[in-house]
Amino acid sequence: MNQEQHKKIASLVLQVVQNLQSHPAQWVNLANMGGALEAAGIQYRDYGFEKLRPFLEAFSEVLVFDNDTEEGKTPVYYVRPKGEGEDTLTQNPSQADADRETAALRQDGKLPSKDSWLFKWAYIEPSMLQKLAGLALEEKWYYGNEPGQEQESLPILYNYLAYTFKRLSFEKKVLLATDPERNEEYAAFNTGLVDRKYEYIYALFKENAKYNYSPYWYLLDFVVAGEDSGKTLIKVFNPLPERADYFENKIQNMLYDTTTGDLYCDYIHIITERTDRLPEEFLEDNCPADFLTIDGVSLGDVCRLPAGDKRRIAYYQALGEKIKDTQRVLNRLKNRIEDAVELALKRVEWNYKTAIPMYFPTRNTGSLLLPLCLSDPHHVDLALVVERQPSGAYQGQTILPLDLAYSNSRLVARPDSDWLKTDAIVVWDGQAKME
Repeated sequence: MNQEQHKKIASLVLQVVQNLQSHPAQWVNLANMGGALEAAGIQYRDYGFEKLRPFLEAFSEVLVFDNDTEEGKTPVYYVRPKGEGEDTLTQNPSQADADRETAALRQDGKLPSKDSWLFKWAYIEPSMLQKLAGLALEEKWYYGNEPGQEQESLPILYNYLAYTFKRLSFEKKVLLATDPERNEEYAAFNTGLVDRKYEYIYALFKENAKYNYSPYWYLLDFVVAGEDSGKTLIKVFNPLPERADYFENKIQNMLYDTTTGDLYCDYIHIITERTDRLPEEFLEDNCPADFLTIDGVSLGDVCRLPAGDKRRIAYYQALGEKIKDTQRVLNRLKNRIEDAVELALKRVEWNYKTAIPMYFPTRNTGSLLLPLCLSDPHHVDLALVVERQPSGAYQGQTILPLDLAYSNSRLVARPDSDWLKTDAIVVWDGQAKME
């Protein structure tokens, strides 16, 4: 990369690290950086790096690094933003003050809130995701035909855990307890997953006394009550943590009722503010030939760039505004999406399982997903998020790419669907993300 590229990427990398920190002095485990960089549109292999650590070390002008090495264990590497006047790997002159501040912040983060993020609230070894996948009832936790190259590359499971924790925090079902015999603190939650005997699997955490700059908790193990490490769970917790509840005993959160009300969609939002989610072929088929070129940039130039790429973002924002200002194009796109919605409703009437329940993490609400076939009636391109209103009518809120749709729906249950399947989902810009 040239000097200008290096400067821009360094700024983005620094922002990613800061977003993973709960306070400026906190060290960030490198294991948490890969997915976060991909979510920000940064693929280190695109810049000639085979491994993540050498890529990050290329930005030593803004980052400092540390590691923890124990005999017989794999070294753990950390990164954080470089402080003013800091040239070495670790200590800064006010270390004692920083330690006191960190201790106070860690105590504040002991009990999760609705704003807590699992992988900042607790330290979790990346390999533990593989362990959980092996313990749970067999399920495919990645998209496409092959898992990612990294050992911990299980994007669906990563998101499932993160947003299950989010819901449990909202429901106050993440429990804390103290072992009275040893005066050791523990936390636990029900993952909602089961083993091959259909016994619930719990995440068991212990106070993290090892690393000053780490979260208050670290994951001790994924356990089944009464088995191996699960003996500690039942020793400390009674009753055991409950699983997340997404349905809230409301039938409308589970099934689409085609007998009550109509379906209305926010087409302006879908077409002009979620333009980047519309398929390339759909836009090309329904827009004039020269319409999709803006300031010399064509749709083909940007549509396969990572979601966080500034050129892509700028292009689709401009295209959305252009569509909004061109009534005939807006009407044509709207009519075509209406046809796709009508087809989706026919599929629901034919098979009620077509409508898939999902959880909307950012709004803490339950919704339903309907398939949208925009370019080919036999190929699903997107999912339409619909919510039932008090009147009985349904509101189409937005559209989701299929990876986000699957991740959100998997929080509620493993989709039993003829259209939302992991094998058919392709993720262009890395690990799946939550809406």
